[in-house]
Amino acid sequence: MYAHTANRNWEYNGAIEKDGFDPAVCQDIASQLIHGEVGKHMRVIMGGGRREFLPTHETDIDGIRGRRTDGEDLIKHWQHHHSHHRSAYVQNRVQLLETNTAHGETDYLLGLFSSKHLPYHLDADEQQIPTLTEMVSTAMDILERNDNGYFLFVEGGRIDHGHHYTQPIRAFDETVEFAKAIEMARSRTSQDNTLIVVTADHSHTMTMSGYSSRKNDILGVNNGQRADDELPYATISYANGPGYDRNVQREARLDLNRVDMRDKSFAFPSTVPLGLETHGGDDVAVFASGPWAHLFSGTYEQHFIPHAMAYAGCIGPGRTACTEQQS
Repeated sequence: MYAHTANRNWEYNGAIEKDGFDPAVCQDIASQLIHGEVGKHMRVIMGGGRREFLPTHETDIDGIRGRRTDGEDLIKHWQHHHSHHRSAYVQNRVQLLETNTAHGETDYLLGLFSSKHLPYHLDADEQQIPTLTEMVSTAMDILERNDNGYFLFVEGGRIDHGHHYTQPIRAFDETVEFAKAIEMARSRTSQDNTLIVVTADHSHTMTMSGYSSRKNDILGVNNGQRADDELPYATISYANGPGYDRNVQREARLDLNRVDMRDKSFAFPSTVPLGLETHGGDDVAVFASGPWAHLFSGTYEQHFIPHAMAYAGCIGPGRTACTEQQS
């Protein structure tokens, strides 16, 4: 949303150097968040990745060393940049919830809650990691005070990670958390003046198969049919991924009745062996509510979405709903 880069893994300057390139020519992603023309104006930033902002000689609140080889502490840069603003830097859920955002005492917020990726919701320490709903609510506390409106981008990013490891229990739980955040945002806003758009950037190779009976556990075996080898098969499976060895590459398929499929780390069956499951090629849905929501129906190129959002929000120099009304 804020960075231009030649490689998505160039999150800190050392990653660019390791690939033999110059971070002075292509600025790393963390630096662009703090110093870039878009990043430095952001009112609310929350997520993980503290180590990308800290130099190698510093450790964060969890004792994890930073990764920056340029000696820069970008967190201190952000704090200095916003020292004349009502700003707050928070590192855990307790600090976030103690920050006064609902009564106009915070205008800029940086929350980095983990050294690496945020943990899955199922694995998170609730004292340390805020829920996605809490992060969205806090962001709205700050942003909705703008009389000109606001744009808020939210990603339930670990839905993707759960599927890559063929762990649908984690992926589904992350999806539920994402849905809770959306429900809260809709309850706090009016469809008369707030456009909410929900979509995905891609699909995965996960599929639901078989003829299970109604109310059968979707995370269990198909109870309506056995395979030709007289063994049960999972309702949820993947075309490829790390679930291959345990389920296919053996003298006989793994008998799923003999394992705990409810273990959140259980890798569900996959057909092709891969260390990580891949994305799929399916069209993904787009759901919308609010002004101009009718623009988001049907199938179209992904880059249409921001153009339609800009049109509805009267953003940018191009054709918008506002210019249409004026003409």
